[in-house]
Amino acid sequence: MADEDQSKKAKEDQSNKKTNNPKSYQVRKECIKRKSMELATLCDIKVCTVITGPNGQLQTWPDNLDACKEVLDLYSQNLKPEKKHKESSTPVPEPKEEQGEKDLLTLVESKLAAVNRRIRFLENKNVAIADKGKRKRIE
Repeated sequence: MADEDQSKKAKEDQSNKKTNNPKSYQVRKECIKRKSMELATLCDIKVCTVITGPNGQLQTWPDNLDACKEVLDLYSQNLKPEKKHKESSTPVPEPKEEQGEKDLLTLVESKLAAVNRRIRFLENKNVAIADKGKRKRIE
């Protein structure tokens, strides 16, 4: 029992060291910034990354706060719900732009659902493989 407790504590200490390690945070932060820059360049979109450090400090990419504010403003504008029109007996046709945006949104949502299903499938497959490996070790 005592050996098991000591090994559990050692594993917890190891995992805490990995997550609280300033070097690890620095490497992850740089990786996130690099991926944000790649996403912005390759997809030709505006990207803003806000990173909270272990001591609570905030860092952003891009470093220019005006560019970050611009992206965040665009994001918050897109989150606002559309104003509902008064119901009338004749339906108001939607402009072609709005219909195209809704079609694109529907397409993106369907792709996201497919990706999420695939992730769940792969996670379940990995669990099954891990379970098989454990059974072999026990026998």
